[in-house]
Amino acid sequence: MNEEIVNRASGKIDVNDFVTLTKLHKEYKWLSYEPEALFELWCLSDNKDQKDLIEFLIKNFSFVDGQTLNEAGKSIAAQIETNWGLTSESTFLIATCDDKNPDGSQSIIQCLKNKFSMNWKESNFFNSLPIGANEIPDNSNVILTDDFIGTGDTIERKVKYMRSTIEKRQLTNVTVRTISLAAMEFSKDVLDKLYMEYYSVFWLKKGISEIMEAENRPSAKKSMENLESKLKNKIGSRKLPNFGYKRSEALFGFEANNVPNNVFPIFWWPFYKGGIQRKTLFRRI
Repeated sequence: MNEEIVNRASGKIDVNDFVTLTKLHKEYKWLSYEPEALFELWCLSDNKDQKDLIEFLIKNFSFVDGQTLNEAGKSIAAQIETNWGLTSESTFLIATCDDKNPDGSQSIIQCLKNKFSMNWKESNFFNSLPIGANEIPDNSNVILTDDFIGTGDTIERKVKYMRSTIEKRQLTNVTVRTISLAAMEFSKDVLDKLYMEYYSVFWLKKGISEIMEAENRPSAKKSMENLESKLKNKIGSRKLPNFGYKRSEALFGFEANNVPNNVFPIFWWPFYKGGIQRKTLFRRI
């Protein structure tokens, strides 16, 4: 046992803790991706309330592995072809990635390419929003594609960029929709104001404020504040996003991809106060 890790918690680790951690590892396979990280996260807690909160959040975490992603891709293809009735002749899926750095939206595009009927071709898919926006023809159906929609701020910006580019190019008959692997339910307020059809395979609630029983929320929020107080407040220009970006309280991970900054930072923020590096269940670059 690493004494340095244990000393980060004021309480002692007892047999009940090991039983709980063993059960969690057995039930949630994604925890085994970083075997020591769960133990270190547990050691962040000082009392039973904090441990109970960590256990609750893990049990309500939505993790998309390869098999789940494959099924989700089929669901998205069915939504586009069957429910929306769109065809390969006039439909283009465009990743929301808009700069030189790769992101999760491109992973979703890659996953979707082989989920449609045989007449769909690579030309129906774009890995870059600026390229897609400037190359799609008139009389098209455009589907902006992302892995995760958090607050809705980013997808709103991407939709506005797409519509602005369509206008600049003087295209007269282009319909814009959006799809995502997962989205926070509260982002519907933003999506509805964009006056377009949208679809997400998974709709997620806030981990404490919406999933947890109302009478337990105040103490849980206090426990989370205490847990986050042990993390470094700023790394370079990045400030610790308490409760996730704009307090999203997200519980979502996508295998082999960056975890969204909407997720509670105890799952991915890499440093304790004082600059000590910590092992985390997820990484974000």
